[in-house]
Amino acid sequence: MISETLKANTKILHDQVEAKFNSNRIFDGTFSMRDYRNLILYNYLFLHNFENEVFSGISESVAEDLNLGKRRKLSLIERDLESLNMEKSTVQILPDIKNEAEALGMLYVMEGSTLGGNVIAKQLSKNPDFHEVSFTYFRCYGDKTGSYWKNFKEVMDTQIGAEFYEDCVAGAQKAYQFLLNLSL
Repeated sequence: MISETLKANTKILHDQVEAKFNSNRIFDGTFSMRDYRNLILYNYLFLHNFENEVFSGISESVAEDLNLGKRRKLSLIERDLESLNMEKSTVQILPDIKNEAEALGMLYVMEGSTLGGNVIAKQLSKNPDFHEVSFTYFRCYGDKTGSYWKNFKEVMDTQIGAEFYEDCVAGAQKAYQFLLNLSL
């Protein structure tokens, strides 16, 4: 199944992105507001550059199975930027998407971020420094986060045949590499 292949083949990149975002500090209580602002900015830049392109690369039938319209998050993270008095970027670095499998690989990183974001919001909301933070982006699916992730994996596992596994993994790798190459 492609969902397992993606997880196995992108674990190193996933771990590198988590290290770049100081994710370990979320759980030891040392994650600062500056860290959070950087995390929001990186995620914003990712969505700003990838969301429309990735969504355009997904067929109508797969989009319907995924309820793709409800998975748009750019406007949500823009609200977080606004609440943090941060500026939006206008820099466009559009991804080169070979096919639908690559687009779904990139979406895997986006949806995985949402899954992890729910944990981040829950953990940071325990910290008094973050009591005023709305976590609009990280709480975007609310109590449906698990079911959205399960649906996403099921659709991917059904729609992506073994002949497209390499493309799907390449899409996820491109997404992670974009995040790793960002600098502030």
